Amino acid sequence: MEHKTIQKPNRPGEMISGSGDGVLTVGDLRNAIAYLDDSVEITFGCTMDGRALTFYRFKWRGDDLLQIELNEER
Repeated sequence: MEHKTIQKPNRPGEMISGSGDGVLTVGDLRNAIAYLDDSVEITFGCTMDGRALTFYRFKWRGDDLLQIELNEER
């Protein structure tokens, strides 16, 4: 049985939105990637001047706050 809250994208480029308040929760992230294979690459876009953003690390900032840190390519 398919989970009713999971949004399955139908085609490349289709947007999946989070809660709409600018806060990204683990639930939002799980919902967005539920149908993806483990080998699917995740990208983070780029800065306003076109430099790529790359994953650096996860860092705990509190009991219920996980920060995802990114680097800018030079």
